[in-house]
Order: sequence, then structure tokens, then C-alpha cells
Amino acid sequence: MKTSNQLLLLGMLSALSPAAAADGTIPAGVDISKWKCESCKFEKGTSGTVDVGAGSVSDKSAEFGQYNGLYEKGGYFIGDADVRSRGEDGAYWNLNASNLGLDTRSVDAEGGKQGSYKLRLKYDETPHRIWDGAQTPFSGAGGASLTLPAGFAAGTTGAMPLAGAMQSVDLYTQRNQLGVGASWVRSKEWEYGINVRHETREGNILRTGGAFFVNTAQLVDPVDYVTDQVDASASYSGKKFQLKLAYYGSKFSNGNHSLTWQDPYTPVNGETMGQLALPPDNQFHQIQASGGYQFGDKTRGSADIAFGRMTQNDNFLPSTLNATLAVPGLPGSSLNARAATLDANLKLSSAVTDKLRLSAAYVYSDRDNQTSQAAYPSVATDMFVGTARTNLPYSYTQDKLKLSADYRASARLRGSVGADFDTHKRSYQDVDKTSEDTLWGKLSSRVTDKIDLTLKLAQGERRFSGTYQVVPEITPPENPLLRRFNMANRTRETAGLRADFALMENVNFGLGVDSSDDKYSDSSIGLTSARDLSYNGDLTVAFSARTSMHLFANRQEIKSKQAGSQAFSSPDWFGETKDTIDFFGLGLKYVAIPDKLDIGADYGYTASRSEISVNNGASDPSFPNITTKLNSVKLYATYRMKENMSLLAGYWYERYDTRDWMSEGVGPATIPNVLTMGLQSPQYKVNVVRLALRYKF
Repeated sequence: MKTSNQLLLLGMLSALSPAAAADGTIPAGVDISKWKCESCKFEKGTSGTVDVGAGSVSDKSAEFGQYNGLYEKGGYFIGDADVRSRGEDGAYWNLNASNLGLDTRSVDAEGGKQGSYKLRLKYDETPHRIWDGAQTPFSGAGGASLTLPAGFAAGTTGAMPLAGAMQSVDLYTQRNQLGVGASWVRSKEWEYGINVRHETREGNILRTGGAFFVNTAQLVDPVDYVTDQVDASASYSGKKFQLKLAYYGSKFSNGNHSLTWQDPYTPVNGETMGQLALPPDNQFHQIQASGGYQFGDKTRGSADIAFGRMTQNDNFLPSTLNATLAVPGLPGSSLNARAATLDANLKLSSAVTDKLRLSAAYVYSDRDNQTSQAAYPSVATDMFVGTARTNLPYSYTQDKLKLSADYRASARLRGSVGADFDTHKRSYQDVDKTSEDTLWGKLSSRVTDKIDLTLKLAQGERRFSGTYQVVPEITPPENPLLRRFNMANRTRETAGLRADFALMENVNFGLGVDSSDDKYSDSSIGLTSARDLSYNGDLTVAFSARTSMHLFANRQEIKSKQAGSQAFSSPDWFGETKDTIDFFGLGLKYVAIPDKLDIGADYGYTASRSEISVNNGASDPSFPNITTKLNSVKLYATYRMKENMSLLAGYWYERYDTRDWMSEGVGPATIPNVLTMGLQSPQYKVNVVRLALRYKF
């Protein structure tokens, strides 16, 4: 944009020059070889920045370093680079490297020739540190088989020889992704592209538990995933018509197909080993076509359609490893699961007048589960043989129509109205069809030169057709009075109001409120109501050309009510939850020494509280509140030592505290029939300092 304005200015000055003719052409004999635009910058050659330095983390914390790589105590290397090169013939390349000293490192390179071809290479690592302090008596964590020391099994956790058997285990995942791609232009209208990605993910994650009747133990699932993806496309771009044909393929492989573990409890019915399936190998392939057409200066239409196919054909695991049970055979060696998908979108928009624009969009989505049905033997926690069950190949179809109109009444007043119609059809569900209609409106007004107001209102109503009936194939049966929240009749009302004030030339202030209210008036058991209310405000002040501040705050309250039945009949207990989340942020920037030293600070505070109450007619004590608090302070400074060299310094302090009654004080043997890993509510105080040298060339 800046370059365009500079060229326009140069053209105007040329037109005003005495050397220019009336029609703007340059008369013969005028030497223009020395004419220059002093403020126009056309980048050529190689330039960029390189950061090199060191940092230090004061304490080890998985919660603090979940995704940023700063979970270990000690020093680390800082290495970042942003380099670009431009040639006169249109050739170019860019290189961006970040966090080279951490396992969040990434390298992104791109090069080619403008208007001809482009090559891409990308590599990144993403760690996810899940929990500190996990302990387990099982050996082999990270593999497909978990074993216990000889003589470990006991009737209760308190009787198990845990003292000499517990060992630490890391709960984490590490994802590495490598991608290469290319695109090229064969003509003015046609462009082709291909991208290939190879992703590996390894580590250990927590499984809720492996159960034998009423006894259960927390287990570690191994993660050894490989995902290969490919995108290929051909695009045509004409003056009025655009078309794109594309293919997407994904193949997922798991190095472990099952998890086997020893029963830590005294066998009751001959069970000594348990086995659970892990995510199976699968594939997905999709062909897509999309296009757009410009009917005129004011009307445009677009459409896309995609056909997909999902398959999964891993071999079945045995129904049980308990050799004492007489279990009928499986109906086959594998599921041979397959599902076809069809997704389509149509959009049309038109500027009917200079003030009125109309839009319409239709979305169709269909998932046809073509997996064959069969009766499968059932075994309850490797101890009892149950009634055979038949698999239910769930399918659905969604139709959604969206209509909207935008009207600009004046330079200060603009409004929008719309209607959305959403229909879902499902198989093997309590409701065959639901329809939801939503009407909405938005009004924006510049009340004065210093005040802007925006109001949003919407009301939606969802209804199911026919009768709500329990799926007969589900065992054990469900209470016929239960209404699932995603299919139950519901009325939703939402509203939002935002006001922005330009109090002075250097002061801007904003306030907002948003609410959503859901009512499930026809549900006697299940979710009966839900409400979400939030308030927010922000303030920006430029005290001077050297000092500025921004501040923002938000409070959100989420409430819900539900009813249940202990007697498999009418409601006899009622629950209510209330979650409150407060957030406050403050940022300051100050130019301490012009063109030499910039400093700044950011502070963030987040607090949440979850209140749970249950009324079942008894005088039981209420649940304790679940609370979290997070305080974060960041200080940073940039000191320019030379024109091309700067010193970067930073300090980050963060404190996190959470109180969760569900895990606090619960050790491996606290619950007699549950063997846990002793995971406690995370808490930490971490300091991070960093110092780096930036070289600019």
C-alpha cells in the first residue's frame, strides 16, 4: 500500500514537470535515466536477522512447559533466524528458523521464481508435557505389555506391596512433522501444486483405567503413531471463472495395536490378564472440486463438492484372555469398516444496490457408514460372558441453509438480518431427525464521531420430529425419560452489546457484554438449562510518542442445571454447576532512549472457580470448589548497540495454583479398589530469563 502511494506521487510529480507533455508522455530528447524516487524501496539482495543467546529456567514443570519446551530446569540455547533474498529476475527465497535450542524448534523454507514456481520445506517439533510425578507399579510403560512383580496381586490396594514396586513414568507426547511442497504456473490461468507431510508422534499418555469388575487401575498407553498426508491440486483462474480440482489422502499407522496388562488384584473368576485395543490403522481419501463465477460487477457465486472414503481393517483382538470362559467365536477376523462422505457448499452474494447486499449459502454433509453388521460376543471385564451385541453403523445427513441481508442506511448506520435453517438426520439414534431454525440481527451505529455501538440478537429453536425413543439395540437399556442435550428440544437466545469510545485522540475505551441462554423445557432427565454470560472491557492510552499502555479485563459465568434418576424412573436428584472465569491483562511500552532503548512489560491474571451442588434429598455435604489461579509477568528490553546489532533481554515469571478435590490427597492406595498413579493438582512457580544478540544484515 505504501509503495503504491509512492508510485502515484511520483506519477503526479512527473505529470506536473515542465518536461512532460500534456498527455503525460515524455518528449523526445529528455533524459530520464537519472530520475529517482528517493523514498521508494525495492528490496534486492539478501537481508534478515539472526538471534543467538542463552536462557535459563528456574524449575521443572510439565504444566508450565506443556507446549513451549521450557519444562526442564536449567539453561537452554536461543537460536532464531529470519532471512530473505530477492533477485532482479524474480527469483527469491525465505528462511525462518525459531526455537532451535528447544524441542519446539521449527524451520520453514520457501524459494522459487515469482510467477513461475515455488518450493517449500517445513519441519517442526511440538512437545506436549502432560503431568509431573506419575508413578506406577507396572513395568514396560511405553510398550504394549505392562507387567507386575511376582506376588504383587492383592485383594485391595492397601494390601499391595507398593512401597518397593512404584516407579516414575513420564507422561508426554512428542510430535515431529516434515513437509515438502511445490507449486508451479504453466500458463497465465493454470497453477498446479502438491504438498506431502510425514508426521510421527511418540510418548506415553494416561488411560482412565483398565477394569476387572469393580476393581480398576490407571494405565499408561504407548504412543507410536505415524501419519502420512498428501495434497495435490490444479487451479484455473480466469477473468470471471475460477476452478480448483484437488485430492487429499491420509494414512494413519499405530506401532501398537493393543495394550495388555496384568491384573493387580486377586483373581475372582480366573482373570489374570487384560487387553484393550489402541487406535487402529486407518485411511482417508477425498476428491474435491470447487469453483466460482463472477456473474457481473455485483453478483458472485461459488460452489464446492467433495467425495471421501474412510477405511479401517485391523484384525480383531480376542474377546478375552481369560481361558476359563467359554466365549463364542467372533463373526470374522476384522471389521472391514468403511464409510463414505459427501460434502457440498453453494454460495451466492449480490450487491442489489449500493446500500443493499443479499447472500445465500447452502451446506450439505453426508456420512454413510457402510460397515456390515454382525452379532459379537460380549465379555464383561474379562470375568463374565454376556449377551451378544450387534454393532451399530451410525450415519448422518445435515442440510443447512443460511440467508442474510446487509443494509447500509447511512454513513453512520448499518444493519444485518439473517435466518439459518439446520436439519440433522441420524441413524441408530434416539431421534431420527432434528430441525433448528435461527433468526438473527446485527445493528452497527456511529452515534457520534467518538462513539460506536454494535448490537447483536439471535433466537433459535430446535425440535425433533416424531417421538423420542431409546435405541432398542443399546444394552443395558437407558431411561426412556432421558433427553440427550444435542438432540433434545431446545430454545436458545443470544445477545451482545459492544460500545467503543474515542475519549480523546490518544485514548480509546471499549465495553462489551455477551449472553447465551439455553432452555430444555421438555427434558425431565438430562440437561435442563444452560447459561453463558460474559463482560469485557479494554483501554488503550498513548501517553506520548514514547509511552503507551493497553489494558483489558473479562469475566465469564457459565451455569447449567441437570436432573437424573437413581431409580430408573422419574427425577430424584438435581445437579447444578457454576463456573466463573476472570481475566485481567496489562501491557506497557516505553521508549526509554529514542532509537536506542525500548522497554516493556506485560501482566496477566486468570482465576477460575467451579462450584458443584447436588440435591438428592439427603443431607450430604456439598462438593468443595475447584479453583485455579495464574499470575504471569513478562519484562523485555531491546538495546540497539549499533545500527545492525541489538541486545535483547527478557524475564518471565509465572505462578500457577489449582485446587481439585478429585485428585488432592489421593495416592496410589487411597481408594481400596482403584490403583492410581498418585497424580496431584499441578502447582508451580517458574522464572525464565533470556539474553540474546540480534544481528541485522
